Amino acid sequence: MDPRDRRLLTGRLGAFQAAAVGMVCVLLAVYAWLQLVRHGDFQQLALSQAVKERNVPAPRGIVYDRNGHRLVDNRKALHLVIAEEDLPRDPAVVEALAAALGLDAEPLKRKIHTWRQGSKGRSLVLMENLDEAGIALAERVRSRFPFLGVDMAPRRVYLGDELAGHLLGYVGEVDDVLMKKEPGLYQLGEIVGKDGFERASNERLKGQDGAKKVLVDQLGREVAVSGQAPAKAGRSLYLTLDAGLQRTIQEAFGEEKGAAVVLDLRDGGVLALYSSPSYDSNIFLNRLSQEMVDRYIRHPSKPMVNRVTQGIYAPGSTWKLLMAIAGLEKGVIRPETVIYCAGRKNYYGRDFRCDKPEGHGGLSLVGAIAQSCDVYFYEVASRMDIDDIYATAEKYGLTVPTGIDLPFEKTSRVPSRDWKWKARKEKWYAGETISVGIGQGAVGLTPLGLARFYALLGTKGKLLTPHLFWGFRNEATNLVEPAPTPPMKDTGLDPRIWSYLDQGLAQVVENGTAATNPFVRQIAKEIPFSGKTGTAQVATFVDKSHYARQAKELKDHAWFAGYAPRDNPQIAFVFIAENAGFGSTSAAPMAAKAVKYWCVDRLQDPLPPPGGKIPDRFKPAEKPEEGL
Repeated sequence: MDPRDRRLLTGRLGAFQAAAVGMVCVLLAVYAWLQLVRHGDFQQLALSQAVKERNVPAPRGIVYDRNGHRLVDNRKALHLVIAEEDLPRDPAVVEALAAALGLDAEPLKRKIHTWRQGSKGRSLVLMENLDEAGIALAERVRSRFPFLGVDMAPRRVYLGDELAGHLLGYVGEVDDVLMKKEPGLYQLGEIVGKDGFERASNERLKGQDGAKKVLVDQLGREVAVSGQAPAKAGRSLYLTLDAGLQRTIQEAFGEEKGAAVVLDLRDGGVLALYSSPSYDSNIFLNRLSQEMVDRYIRHPSKPMVNRVTQGIYAPGSTWKLLMAIAGLEKGVIRPETVIYCAGRKNYYGRDFRCDKPEGHGGLSLVGAIAQSCDVYFYEVASRMDIDDIYATAEKYGLTVPTGIDLPFEKTSRVPSRDWKWKARKEKWYAGETISVGIGQGAVGLTPLGLARFYALLGTKGKLLTPHLFWGFRNEATNLVEPAPTPPMKDTGLDPRIWSYLDQGLAQVVENGTAATNPFVRQIAKEIPFSGKTGTAQVATFVDKSHYARQAKELKDHAWFAGYAPRDNPQIAFVFIAENAGFGSTSAAPMAAKAVKYWCVDRLQDPLPPPGGKIPDRFKPAEKPEEGL
């Protein structure tokens, strides 16, 4: 080799060796810098990628009736979820995931987008309450989409099937409407009360969510829990409800549509509240099938409507007690005033018929109440102005909501000149007042509003506030921590007026319209009680033979309202059976069964006083699991 070439090659090799040594030195310097200077930063970054924080949902409080029977409990459930940081961004991935789970792609895309904007650590639930088939599906899908996870969370369970669906309501995921209405109060994915007592007492029942830190592998799957702040369950509470009375009323209704409510005259506590047809709150814990939508949401019988608080019905003859008070207070009649009934009477050129075509003859107030004489109360109404009737209804609480601790309560409709002008832009005609006199025409009451009025009669003039919340359960002592009772208002009902009303209501059951029913007579002999039948016309008919041929949905609504027992009343009640005919044949027997339960059957297992110790009647082995 030429010496010159050797020198050139040696120079090049030296330069290469120097460059290599330099690069190694640089790499060693960088490595040393990363290990010694940036070690803490990278360790923190690695941990942040390996340790994820997860929300731990809190169980809601358990709900008991006044005797300690569970009405609502919690169970463990498995949900298929996506953690916030694993939400897919590729539309194709979302579409494939939706297809694999049998979901609609577009709603899922919108939900993922919404979740990405503000879920605050909550996982997005794709499938709830997984059963065996659901778990199998979840495992198959997770093999294709490793960012999916299965979380354990509390699931609400309603005991008693359709026993108290309208009263208890149900829970569900918070919606956009509620979040916009009360910004900052709720988080995406939070489970809240959607209807009934669950909604009205959401803040009492909801707990405080916890958090946990979990270690995940390179695929995002949880492998261990590194720390946890446990969730705090919501407080358990008692309702004023008596589940035994509620069951008695449910059985009394059978297949009939209608509503019933029973109030405790001591404090206005709701002892029973039943709307028929009812629903099982558990159906709303899963996605509704089309069959369920047709059965509950779209069915013409409207099973989702709470008829006790949202049904507006012509009160029929149960309204006559209000007319009696109005007539006596305005001085247009006296208790001994006799009005003759010939079966009909003409007012303003129109014949108004009595339910008894041959007439009742001459009747004073007590007899008119007992025999439910329409002509008597037509005459009372003809002597009064509609605004005077409204003023009396206003004084005794019938023109405003009762204030019960349930959502969406409707206000009863009591007509006046001002009401008609605002509603229809028409003036009031005197002839319209005649029909109002017997609880027909424009007047319409909720069963709960009417029950509060009869509670007023049972307490000699005290206006109560119906309520369901009784108090919290102290888990350590098994004692009730009672809530303050809503205040009563003394309306100043004249005791002399009350005594005549009381006599009339007692005679309804002893020898009046309700006494025509053998079962009612039998119960009344054992437990004297007071009440008023009512029949509210739904469609017009020519005579009784024509009425007999009417279809079921055109039959009259049957009412019975009253209080029991007659001496020292404990409860007030209202029953309405839709399209069931006469109050004496349909509603009165239902009420008699409730009276018998309360005054006889219940005493075999006495009601504890408010604020006293509540026994838990479930044996330990039979207790449903309370928490998670």
